[in-house]
Amino acid sequence: MGLLDKLFGREKTEEAYFDLLVELGQLVVASPPRSVKLTRMVGVTRAADVLQQRRAELQQIEEQMEDEEQRVQAENEAEDRERPECKRLIEINRAAIPTIEKRVAALRKSITSRQANLRYFLRAMEAQEQKIASYEEADEYEKAESEREVLKKQRLDRMRQERGLLEAQEEMEMHLQDEGRAGEGLRAKMRLEEIDENQRERSEALRATLKELDKRAVEKEGQIAETEEALAEALAEVGAEVYALRHRDRRFEEIYPELDALAAKLS
Repeated sequence: MGLLDKLFGREKTEEAYFDLLVELGQLVVASPPRSVKLTRMVGVTRAADVLQQRRAELQQIEEQMEDEEQRVQAENEAEDRERPECKRLIEINRAAIPTIEKRVAALRKSITSRQANLRYFLRAMEAQEQKIASYEEADEYEKAESEREVLKKQRLDRMRQERGLLEAQEEMEMHLQDEGRAGEGLRAKMRLEEIDENQRERSEALRATLKELDKRAVEKEGQIAETEEALAEALAEVGAEVYALRHRDRRFEEIYPELDALAAKLS
């Protein structure tokens, strides 16, 4: 037998030995012996608690991803139900719409610009809120408080922008009402364009959110894998402790001979 074969054989024996210790440790944890105090049990408890917590955190991330997808789908479907009526109004007023569009072109451009600015501003506020949360998680409360002051100013600015947009929309609505049926056609056209823009923005935001959540999920899966390894090590230590004591228990004693055989190969 070559050197590599010997090393490979020893590695497999060590793995089998470790697996048996883990199995023994699991039996011990499931039914701890009353007559002896095991010092390694606390390590299993800690690792199991951490593992449970990290699995719960992963589940929370996965649920958040599902919730985001369902929310976007529901909002898109609600808007899509408006499309047939919008298209009908556009069709029956198609001839008059271009004339009205010329009269309100400047106001319409202002509304579009205000809507885009507000969407950009809302994303900036979300980023600011995330920055504050990250500082708080790192216990950097002074930095968090400083950034919170920035957020307060942003909220006031948002209210100003929302008020300006609302005033422009109300002015547009007055123009459309003066146009009667033809105004309904342009209103429908503007709403259809708004729906398209909403869904485009929503789709981009969803992709960014899912990308970030997926990154967090991958990191959490890595943490779970590390904790599972730590738990296996802790269980093996419990198994080794019981094995060293040769504690008399029928369930444990069934494994001792197998461990003895493997230990002999490794010696």
